[in-house]
Amino acid sequence: MFLLAGLIPALAAVAAAGTDERLVAGDIVAHESRGDAAGASAHMELLVRAPPAAVWAVIISCDLAYAYVDGLQDCEVLEDTGPRALVRQVVDQGWLSPTYAYVFESLRQPYARIDVHLVEGDLRALDAVWIFEETAEGTRVDYELSIQSSLPAPRFLVRRNLRRGVPDMLACIRGLADGSGSPARQREDLARCPGEPPPGLPAQ
Repeated sequence: MFLLAGLIPALAAVAAAGTDERLVAGDIVAHESRGDAAGASAHMELLVRAPPAAVWAVIISCDLAYAYVDGLQDCEVLEDTGPRALVRQVVDQGWLSPTYAYVFESLRQPYARIDVHLVEGDLRALDAVWIFEETAEGTRVDYELSIQSSLPAPRFLVRRNLRRGVPDMLACIRGLADGSGSPARQREDLARCPGEPPPGLPAQ
């Protein structure tokens, strides 16, 4: 029992060190992704070699969301008081998936945390959290998402969209924040944008 009690923290430390190495190397680390009849969830981390304010500016921008949100057709800020914003989005990810229109609330602690919750629309649930930690290497971004649709969609499609879509979204955000770490990596990150990066950024 005592041996096990000492071993668990040691294994956790080894796992954390491995995650840190992967993040510094530029990997997007998936901690957990799942899907079931109710919906899907994902938890991922990445390192952005830019200050938290640069990453923050990309995430809260409707204009840049057209680049990093897959299938985004419309984005409108309905209200923005600073600490709280209401945003309406319309997303169409192809003929197998229904078109979703929804409004979400964004609760913001500048450059530290953003909490997202569904207000209304074609989703049963939408919860997400962004956590930003400034480190010597850049900004460590921790992202968790849980989503449930109120419209019929194939389960495999919901899971696939999260498993493939979230890493692409995060890579795109890193590129848009000019935090990829090198011109070559930035081109790779922007090439993963599901939408079109705005003019002035390196060609894909």
